[in-house]
Amino acid sequence: MKESSQSQTGSSSSKFKDLFKTRDSGWAGMKSTSLFRAVNIELYARPNKYVMTFGAITFATCISYIVYMNWTDDKKRSTYVTLDEDGGTTTRPKVSRWY
Repeated sequence: MKESSQSQTGSSSSKFKDLFKTRDSGWAGMKSTSLFRAVNIELYARPNKYVMTFGAITFATCISYIVYMNWTDDKKRSTYVTLDEDGGTTTRPKVSRWY
């Protein structure tokens, strides 16, 4: 009795393990050039949490910088700074309708 119950549990655990095995190697099994593998490294490399975190932080920083540059845009201001003939600066209102 014990032998039959052990063989049943052993086969069910092996079936469970078989669910997560890949039958083919996917992209890695196909013939490709080294240029294709270098350009599309995400198809061949395993996911890495550290690289993913660095990429997410870098992406968020770039988006934040674009938002900051848009927020402090000079074209949206109604005045601008000019130089006088004597070298001083004055603030004038924008008159042009181009921007």
